Order: sequence, then structure tokens, then C-alpha cells
Amino acid sequence: MLPQPTTKKAFPSSSPKGILIPQGEKPGHIYQNEDKLQNGLQKEATILGTVQILCFLMISSLGAVLIYAPYSSRFNPAISTILMSGYPFVGALCFAITGSLSIISGKKSTKPFAMSSLTSSAVSFFAAGAGLFLLTASLVALGTATQLCDLDEEHLSLLTYSEHYYSTHEVEDCFLTHVSLLGVLAVMLTFTVLEILLAAYASIFWWKQVYSNNPGSAFSLPQ
Repeated sequence: MLPQPTTKKAFPSSSPKGILIPQGEKPGHIYQNEDKLQNGLQKEATILGTVQILCFLMISSLGAVLIYAPYSSRFNPAISTILMSGYPFVGALCFAITGSLSIISGKKSTKPFAMSSLTSSAVSFFAAGAGLFLLTASLVALGTATQLCDLDEEHLSLLTYSEHYYSTHEVEDCFLTHVSLLGVLAVMLTFTVLEILLAAYASIFWWKQVYSNNPGSAFSLPQ
């Protein structure tokens, strides 16, 4: 009897990273896909982090403007609400920390950093939500203070010439202050809404990296 030829069974090979490579598929192709996924994650994380740091810079600098800008005492309720809360500085600092962690997590690509980014993104989301509420309350209080400017303008007709001259400047200053504060609060509100959207997106992004089993997620990254 002639010996039957033995057939070789095809077993999948293993890459150094522990990823099974089916026979017939080139390891270099697998590594290229891993590199593309990793580069895409790093770029997205860097963009997220950079914009969040920009939000920190804008909100904190506008908070400093509110502290040092001169304005009438009638506007104190509108400004003290946002300043006494510390949101322009403490809340904005959360955005800077979240942005920095996002950039680092994109470069390090380890699960602990991804988990840290997920946690900080969630904290930033709630901080920005609180800031949105505080800024809305400040804008409402600013509108109430502006109504006092309108009342002053109505009283001008009852004053003498000299009183009318000085009161006119006060009314003009009142309206100019209102416009300036409205602009500052509106810009802060814009970047706060932007931060809410970024923090929500970043939370979903890092949650997928931590808990997804897909290739390229943080589950396949080094522990």
C-alpha cells in the first residue's frame, strides 16, 4: 500500500501583540490597520483636548475681565452670581484638566489614561451644565438691571438742565455697561454650550475605548 499523503492543517499564527492572524493574511496588513486606528484615535483625542483647553482659556479670561471691569452697583446681582460660584475659574479648570488628559490619553493609549479621560469628561459635562444654569441666571439679572436704565431715561424730562446733563451721561454709561456685560456673558455662554457638547461627545468616545471589544479600543490597548 502506498502511504497516504498527509495534509497540513492551517493554524492561525499569533502576532507579538496577541492578535490572532488567520493563515493567508499578512501580518504587515494587520499592523498597518492597528497603526491607522491608533493614529485616528490620537488625532481625535488631540482635537478634543485642544478645543477644551481653548474653552478654559476663553472662559477664565472673561471671568478675569468681569472681576476687574468697572460697572455700576446696580449690575452687582448679575455679575456676583457667576463670580461667587467660581465657575469661570474652577469650572474652566475642569475643562483644562479634561483636555490635557485627552491629549495624553491619545498619545499613551493605555486603559488607565482612557478611564481617567472618561471620568474627567463626565465631570466637565456636569460642570458646564452648572455653568449654563448660572450664566442664564446672570443674563436674567442683567436684563432686570437694564430696566432700571430705562426708568432713569424716563426721569430725565423731569430734571433741570444741569441735572439733565449729568444724568444723561449716567444713562449712557448704564447702557454701555449693559452692552459690554451682555457681550462678555454671551461669549461665556457660547463656550459653555460648546464645552457641554464636547464633554458629552468625549464621554461617549472614551466609554467606547474603555468598554468596547472592537480592535483599536482601549480594551485592546496595553493595561
